[in-house]
Amino acid sequence: MVHPRAARVSWTVTPHPVDVAGYRVPGEMLYWGQDLADASGRAVEPALVDPWLPVDWRDPDWHGETLPYWPSYSELAPRARAAYLAWLASGRAHPAAPIGYVFLFFYGLERRLLHDLLRTPDAFAAELSVIAREIDRLLAIYGGNASFDRYARAFRQTLLLLHLSRFDLTVSAPPAPDPVHVPAALRLGLSGFATAKLPVPAPWALAWVRSRIDHAPRTPATRCATELDALFAVRYRERFGDGLVLRPRAKDLKAEYHPASPGFRLTLTIPLPGRPDVFDHAVPLRKITTLVEECTDALDPYSRFLGRNPDGQGSVSAVALLPADLAHDGHGEAADLLSWASSYLGGMSMVTVPAEQLVSHLAKARAGEQPAKKDLVDVARVLDRAGVGMEPDPRMGGPVQPTGRIVLFRAEGPPLTAPSEPYRSATLLLHLGTAMSAADGSVSVEEKALLVGHLEKALDLSPGERTRLRAHLRWLLTTEPKLTGLTKRVSALDDAQKERVAGFLAAIAAADGVIDPAEVKLLKRIRKMLALDPEGVHASLHAAAVAPPPAAEPVPVRAAEPVVTHPIPAQAPPDGPIHLDPALLEARLAEAAQVAALLGSVFGADEEPPAPPVTPQEPPLAGLDAAHSHLLRVLAGRAEISRADWAALAAEARVMPDGALDRLNEAAIEHTGEPVAEGDDPIEINTYAMGELL
Repeated sequence: MVHPRAARVSWTVTPHPVDVAGYRVPGEMLYWGQDLADASGRAVEPALVDPWLPVDWRDPDWHGETLPYWPSYSELAPRARAAYLAWLASGRAHPAAPIGYVFLFFYGLERRLLHDLLRTPDAFAAELSVIAREIDRLLAIYGGNASFDRYARAFRQTLLLLHLSRFDLTVSAPPAPDPVHVPAALRLGLSGFATAKLPVPAPWALAWVRSRIDHAPRTPATRCATELDALFAVRYRERFGDGLVLRPRAKDLKAEYHPASPGFRLTLTIPLPGRPDVFDHAVPLRKITTLVEECTDALDPYSRFLGRNPDGQGSVSAVALLPADLAHDGHGEAADLLSWASSYLGGMSMVTVPAEQLVSHLAKARAGEQPAKKDLVDVARVLDRAGVGMEPDPRMGGPVQPTGRIVLFRAEGPPLTAPSEPYRSATLLLHLGTAMSAADGSVSVEEKALLVGHLEKALDLSPGERTRLRAHLRWLLTTEPKLTGLTKRVSALDDAQKERVAGFLAAIAAADGVIDPAEVKLLKRIRKMLALDPEGVHASLHAAAVAPPPAAEPVPVRAAEPVVTHPIPAQAPPDGPIHLDPALLEARLAEAAQVAALLGSVFGADEEPPAPPVTPQEPPLAGLDAAHSHLLRVLAGRAEISRADWAALAAEARVMPDGALDRLNEAAIEHTGEPVAEGDDPIEINTYAMGELL
């Protein structure tokens, strides 16, 4: 037992040589002198270097053979004191020094800040930075020792927590995540956001999740950390606006530290009043974690590609796998493609380009290999990022075309990744109609208007589909549309349906008021392909050219040059063509949607569209949609439910389990002030909140 008396002790944070037993050692950050009680007041301070104690310089204990588990300078063997003083004199840097000597010095740092200066904030702040740098230096040398690493890092975080508690951290960037030693700045920053009722920014939210000991990041989150940061920021703003607002909790933050020095004899608990502890706030944390997992899932294809192709970052194939809402960084092969497309389009809305120039941006093409369908799909996806569409597009049913001509256009609305049934039908009609119109060697303005304008109206296409349909027409007009390979597929139509298709194509032929012999020839060929009487073409042309009753006269047409006559239902007058009545044409083409539907049943996709989710037919509760109202009713009457059973119920309702819990709790808090479901497994049901919601 050390009796209290005036201690003859010195401490300085700056270099100050000290003579100890005839040996000169640097005295900075070192207690030296006599009669200093430890923090508990029960024994001599273990870190105190007493210059008058014996030292055996003849046989220093370089290997720490005489060191006890909790060393104290006053109790060291003289030969151990010699080794310890030599370690101090050499700059506390010998990497092979026994870790006990390092801890003995570390005890003094603990005492200085957590006992002598704890209640003097200005002095604490003045010495903190110097001592923190010393801890970092020691960690760099001796951090390989697990025990010292654990104590030193925990000590450093405790010091920062005490120091930073005086500052507003909400205006700064979050600290680097650390799930082992949660950064003090992170705890304080989240507390500051809650106290001020400020939204938590995306970087802070992400650092919060990453600093959780129970968060196990998957491969995409580590391999594609930069992309995850960017994607999370985009989707966090979409879902939570400026950010989640945390509710202050009753429990305040406190600094807890278990000192390595035996002089303390207990764990230190230092309260921080007015600083709510929200680090374990389950509801907002679950929302953020769910979003992190969704972003990780979205990056999984991109991550797997980089796993197979470590040098593939920035390639067209890699960027095509990035989520559509993640902007490309503007480097590499994909950036070159986007720059080329933008320069080619310039200020135009649509332009025809050589396909060879487009595919030249693919590494495979540069290596002399023929691009496959997947390669052109990747190109289309990358172009989508710049709001540029291409036709033909393999995703929309277009052919793979590494040669010839391709149409680039300014796309409208969100990118189209698959053809809708109306659009699929429109392109089929467009294909047949273009072949019909081009049979006379040119496509007139009237025919173009029919091919696009009437299809757009009849099939109710979206603005994006209308733009793409015009681009598809331009591409068709740069090629020679083929009718080969269709005979087998149209055999599924019955005779009446085939007649309707043939009648539609006859209307296209007659749209410009002139029926060319080549068009008649092609119409016969199409009718033959449809297994219809080729000579029935004249009746189709007559139906396309005459007005509905009471008018019964045929519409005259002009023969092509040179004159080749064909038996059209009535004799054309000799004085030139009479163009069709637009109103008549509009009425004649009103059946385009039904014709398209017929063709869609023949030429449509092989895969059946997925069945729509079954939505429970129940009245809503507490502002919830039908699915979440149904889940709320299922939980009624239960005291708890297992996590597995809840996941199964959520799957039946086609919702995410954690997201559904958050949605129910949000509604409950809004209406009752309490969550309706708490806990992890089992999930406990708040009967009061449930009763209020029902």
